Amino acid sequence: MRANYTDVWYLKGQEISGSQKAVDLPFNRVSARAIIVRREDGSLLGTLHKQGGMYALPGGAVEDGESTLQAVIRELTEENINLINPEWLPSVAVDYFEGYCELSVWHIVLVEDADIGESDENIESRWITQDEDVWYPFMHENLVIALNLYVPGLAKAATAVQSI
Repeated sequence: MRANYTDVWYLKGQEISGSQKAVDLPFNRVSARAIIVRREDGSLLGTLHKQGGMYALPGGAVEDGESTLQAVIRELTEENINLINPEWLPSVAVDYFEGYCELSVWHIVLVEDADIGESDENIESRWITQDEDVWYPFMHENLVIALNLYVPGLAKAATAVQSI
């Protein structure tokens, strides 16, 4: 994936545009996903996309011109997931899924519950307890780290994350 950007410099508080640059990134796609945590018990909402597969966080690819938050909200609508009393946290976690060469931005949202309807996008979505490891490879460990770091009061895993 190739990204174009313009350098930005600041001189005495004034923004000065720099030159146009491009960089080759080590991934093919950017996705936005939601770590949806139920306040009552800390369960996470997982989505199954194919029979016999592993669970993923709800979400999908970021389209041109979208922010990752806009993308995850659009994806939740497409997956027919309606969040009840959502509180979107300002913190995000980032994951790299080597199998798809995908950079994934995880937005954290606390909810009372979710209305989950049928969707052509997946087979099912359901609440998963934090001790269940039904996720794609290494996702469970990364979820434990994100929960311990950003919502420690709702994290159930005994593994504590130490700051570096």
